[in-house]
Amino acid sequence: MAPPPNGHGFVLPLSLSCSALILLSSLSLQTLALHRHLRSRQAVDSAVAEDAEQAVRMDFLQRASGANACLLAWPSQLWLEPNLCPGSTPARLQSGLSGALAWTLKAWDPSRRWLQIQRTDGRAVAIDLEATR
Repeated sequence: MAPPPNGHGFVLPLSLSCSALILLSSLSLQTLALHRHLRSRQAVDSAVAEDAEQAVRMDFLQRASGANACLLAWPSQLWLEPNLCPGSTPARLQSGLSGALAWTLKAWDPSRRWLQIQRTDGRAVAIDLEATR
């Protein structure tokens, strides 16, 4: 019997190394795809929230037109005082429905023009009315 020639037995380690390299490359690509998907989802969620706030902002400003515009000069805690703004209807500014988002007024700060609302999901949101200008 002749001794085996040098170079035998390299195919199995080479194929295992290549398989490991391909597996790691595949996992890296999947991780990158997952991160990209999560960033994309986060951007969509942010855009949806911004759109909902814009809808509430527009709804509130529409409700605050006419005789109700006088109320914007005062904090919401004072709106129910008699003779503050004759002809106004403060209840119209207390709640609304913008698309699928129902909201309730928590506070109005006329000095900063900040609207604080309570959403139906329980989340409180502060909206800057100056952001539209």
